[in-house]
Amino acid sequence: MDNQIEYSMVKLTDRSLAEQMKITDLELEKRKQRLNFTQDDVDRLLSCKELVATNVDEVVDQFYSRITGLPEAQLIIGDAETFRRLKSSLRGYIIELFEGYYDREYVNKRLRIGKIHQRIGVSPSLYVSAVAQLENFIQTLLLNDAKIGKNCTLCDHRRDSLHKLLMLDMQLVFDTYINSLVSEVNSAREEVERYAQSLEETVAERTRQLEELSTRDGLTGLLNQRTFHTVLRRELSRAERISQPLSLVYFDLNKFKAVNDTIGHKAGDQVLMNVGVAVKSVLEESDDSGFRYGGDEFALILPNTDLKQATELSKQLCEAYDPEKNYNVSFSMGIAQRGPKEYGLMDSFIHEADSHMYIAKGVSRQEPGHQIHSALDGKPMTHDSQSEGAEEQ
Repeated sequence: MDNQIEYSMVKLTDRSLAEQMKITDLELEKRKQRLNFTQDDVDRLLSCKELVATNVDEVVDQFYSRITGLPEAQLIIGDAETFRRLKSSLRGYIIELFEGYYDREYVNKRLRIGKIHQRIGVSPSLYVSAVAQLENFIQTLLLNDAKIGKNCTLCDHRRDSLHKLLMLDMQLVFDTYINSLVSEVNSAREEVERYAQSLEETVAERTRQLEELSTRDGLTGLLNQRTFHTVLRRELSRAERISQPLSLVYFDLNKFKAVNDTIGHKAGDQVLMNVGVAVKSVLEESDDSGFRYGGDEFALILPNTDLKQATELSKQLCEAYDPEKNYNVSFSMGIAQRGPKEYGLMDSFIHEADSHMYIAKGVSRQEPGHQIHSALDGKPMTHDSQSEGAEEQ
C-alpha cells in the first residue's frame, strides 16, 4: 500500500498542475471563447506592455497600501520578508498580464497562484476583493494614458480586454480551490476525457508533422528563430518550475561574410551546413536544442546545464567543426545561465548571452580560432580545434 502511495506521489510531481487538472489546449481555447477573449484583446494588452512595465512599482505600492489595511490580509502576510516576496511576485504577475502569452505555461502559473493562496489561507472572498482592487489600480493607469492621447474608445477597449483576462485568471485560481476540496471522480466522464485526449493527441501528432515543415531551417536542418523563442520560453518556465539551471549558448561565425563576398554563396551555404552537422553531432538526441537564429547566428538551449557544463559542450562543438576545412571560418561564442535560484525575463537572458558573444567577437578580430566567453571568464578563451598549443604559437 505504501509503495502505491509513493508511486502516486511521484507521478503527480512529474505532471504539471494543468495536466493533473486536465486543462488541455482545447479546454483553454473554450474558456477564452466563452469570455470572448480574442486576438484583438491580446494585441490591446500587448500594446500596454511598456506603459505597465514603467509604472508597475507604483501600482504594486498602491495595491498593498490598500490591501494591508484589511486585518485578514495582515494576518496572512505576517512579516516583512513575506511582504517583500509578495510584492515581488505581484510585480511579475502584473507584467505577465501584458506579455501577450496566454498559453498552457500561463495557465500553470495561474494554477500555482491559486494553490499557494489556498494553502496560506486566503479566502475566496478576500481573493476576489484583492483582484477587484488590483484591476481598479491598473485600469486607472490605462485610463490616464488614454486621456493623454484623448482616445476614449481605446480606453474602453483596453479596460474590457483586461477584465476578460482577469476573469480567466479567476477561473483558473478557483479551479485549484475547488480541486483541493473535491475528490469525487465521475468515472464515466473520465472515460470520455480519455477518449477526447486520445483524439487530441492524434490531431496533435498530425499538427506536429505539419509544423515540423515550418519550424526548421531548410539549409542546416536546425530549428529556426521563431521556434527558438518558443522553446526558450518553455524551457525557462520549466527550469523555474523544477529549480534547475538553464544555459544559453549564442554564437556567430567569424569571417563568414568574407567567404560569401569573395568565394560565393555556395561556399557560404556549405559552411552553414557544416555548422548544422557539427551542432547535431554534439547535441546527439536533443533534437530541439540547436537553432539557426538567422544569417550566420546560431544558438543552443541547454536544460539542466550550468555554465561550466555549457562551456565544455561548446568546446566539444569547436572540436566537431574544423575551421581549416571551412575557409577558416570560426566561432565567437557567448554563454549565459539562469537558475537554479534566479531566472528573470527571457529577453534579458538572450541579451546576456549576446553580450558575451560580442566580447568574444571583439577578441576574434585580434586572435585566430574559436572564442568562448561567459561570466566565468575574465577574458574570452581561445579554443583551437586543431591544436591545444596553437594559441601559444
